[in-house]
Amino acid sequence: MNMKFFKQTILSVTALILLFGCSATPKGPLSNIDGTPVIRVGVCPDYPPVIYKRGDKICGIEAELADYIGKKLDAKIDYVIMPFKNLIPEVEKGKIDIIMSGMSDADIRKDRVRFVEPYMNSGLMAIVRKNDFDKFNSYTNVYRSFKVGCIDDTTGETFVKENAKKATCQTFSNAAQGIDALKSGKIEVFVDDAPFVLKVANDNNDLSALPWLLSNDRLAWAMSKKRSSDYLYHRLNKIINHARQNGDLRRILNKYFEIQVKVKPLP
Repeated sequence: MNMKFFKQTILSVTALILLFGCSATPKGPLSNIDGTPVIRVGVCPDYPPVIYKRGDKICGIEAELADYIGKKLDAKIDYVIMPFKNLIPEVEKGKIDIIMSGMSDADIRKDRVRFVEPYMNSGLMAIVRKNDFDKFNSYTNVYRSFKVGCIDDTTGETFVKENAKKATCQTFSNAAQGIDALKSGKIEVFVDDAPFVLKVANDNNDLSALPWLLSNDRLAWAMSKKRSSDYLYHRLNKIINHARQNGDLRRILNKYFEIQVKVKPLP
C-alpha cells in the first residue's frame, strides 16, 4: 500500500507477544457457499491503520491478516460491516464467525467471547490539541478536571470512567466524532487505542499524542464460545502462532509501523 504512517518511540505499541501454541485441532467444517469455505469477518472499519475503508475496499492490518488466514485456509473472506458495539452481540448470535476490528482482549469481554492468541501489544493513549500539550506534563493530568472524550462501549470508556473520575466523560459513537470534538474545543482530551491515536497525531499538525501508554492491552480476534466455532478457533490459533514464528506477522505489521528506539546515556 502507498502509505507511510508514523514514527514513534514507544516500542510496546507494536511489540509482538511470544506465546505457545494450542493443543490438537478438533475436526469440523467451515461455513461454505457453493462448496467454497467462507469466513464471515465482523469489522467496524473506522480505525486506521488497523482497519479502515479506502473507497469500497477494506484496508489495514486486520484486512491483511484476514487475507492471510483466507489463503491459509483456502477460504473466502466475507466482511460484515457494523458499529463496533454490535460486534460482540453478532458473534454471540452466530451472524459472524470472527471479529477482526482492533479489539483488545480485555477481561471485561472474556465472559462473552474467547480470543485467539494476540497478534500485537497495544494500549490506550491520549491525544490533545498541540496548544494544550504543556498542560499534560504528567500522565496523571489526564485524570484531572478535564473534558475527556472516548468511544461508547469500549475499553477507553471503561478506563476513563474508572480512572478519571474528576473529569467529565463524553462518549461518541465513533472516533471521527471524537476527533472533531477535540479540534472544535468541545473536549480537551480524547482517549483511544494507541495505533489510532498515533496515526491521527501524525496526520494532524494541530494535534499531539501524549507520549505514554495509559494502559497495556493486546489486540486479538474474538470468537464465539460455542462448540460450533471450535474448529475455526483452533485453526486460527495455529495460523497466528506459525505466522509469529516464521516472521510473516512481523512483516505485515512492519508495513504500518516504523519503530525507532532511542537509547539514553547511562546516568
